[in-house]
Amino acid sequence: MPRPSRRTVVLVALLAWPLAAAAQPAPGALPAWHIEALAGVAGVAPADLNARVAYDSTWLDYLRTAQVTQQHDGALTAVEDAVPFAVRLKRRLGRRWSVGAGFSYFSSEAASSASASYRYTVVDPNAQEYQRAFVQSLEVDPLVLEVRDYFPYGLVGYDAGLGGRLRLGGLLAAGWSIADCTLTRSSKALGGFYPFDRRTDLEMTGRGSGFAADALITARLALTARVGLLVEGGFAWNDVTHVSGTLASTQRIQDGEATEVELEQVARTDGRWINQPVSVQTATGPWRGTIPWIGGQGSPFTLNLSGWHWQAGVSFGL
Repeated sequence: MPRPSRRTVVLVALLAWPLAAAAQPAPGALPAWHIEALAGVAGVAPADLNARVAYDSTWLDYLRTAQVTQQHDGALTAVEDAVPFAVRLKRRLGRRWSVGAGFSYFSSEAASSASASYRYTVVDPNAQEYQRAFVQSLEVDPLVLEVRDYFPYGLVGYDAGLGGRLRLGGLLAAGWSIADCTLTRSSKALGGFYPFDRRTDLEMTGRGSGFAADALITARLALTARVGLLVEGGFAWNDVTHVSGTLASTQRIQDGEATEVELEQVARTDGRWINQPVSVQTATGPWRGTIPWIGGQGSPFTLNLSGWHWQAGVSFGL
C-alpha cells in the first residue's frame, strides 16, 4: 500500500487543527458539566453551646475581684470558626444559568483548661485570737466543645463573563443539614475552710437536623479551557433547633482527710438538649446564665451554625 505523501499529511493536519480547536470551550466559558472542589474558613459561634465557657469561667473567677491572695492559670475557649470542605457537580443551562448538587462538611473543636486558687484568713472581730484559714483550688481540665456538620444540597447559579477569562455571579444552595455536637468536661474543687474534694466528669453528645441554605457571591478565573480557579464568599443559614442525645456524669465527693470515697453519684440521661438556668455567687453579686443540659427545666437548645464564610478551590470541566 503506498504511503501518503508529505504534502497530504501537512494538508490533513492543517484542516484538523481548526476542527479540534472549535471543539474546545473558549477561554472563560465552561463545559456543560463540571466538578468543583473547595475549602475555606467559616465563622461558627454556637451561642448555646459556648454558654458552658461563660459559666465555667465565672465559676473559676468567682473571687477574682475580692481582696484575697489568688492565682489564675489558663483560659477557657469557645468554638469560633471552622474549616469547611465542599464538592459539587454542576450542569450549565445556557450561557449564564447552572444547576447542580453538592455536599459540604466541617468540624470545629475548642479544647482548653483553666485553674484558680484562693487563700485568705478570717478573723473573729470579738476574739482576735480566733482565725479561720480559707484555702481553695478550682480546676477545669479539660473543657472540650466540638461541632460537626454534614450538608447535602441542591443549587442554582448565575454568572456572566467579564473579559475573556473572568466570570462573576452568585449561587443559592438549600438542603437538609445533619449536625453533631459534643461537650466533655472534667473539674475539681479542692479545699475551702476544711479539707474537701469534689471531682466531676461530664460528657454530652447530641445530634439534630434541619433546613439550611447558603447565599454566595462567586468568581471564576479560567486557567485553561477546562480548569478554573474559584473564589466565593457569603452567608450560611443553619440553625438546628431540635438536638437530642445522651448525658453521662460522675461526681465524687470525699473528705480530704479520708482515704475512701464518701459519696459517688453516677447518672445517665437520654433526651432533648435544653438551656438549663444556673447561677454563681461572685464577690460582686450573683451571676446568672445557662448551660447545655438534658433533663430538668429550661428553654430549647439551639445549635447555631450560621455565619459568614469564604472559600476557594478549583473547577474541572468534564
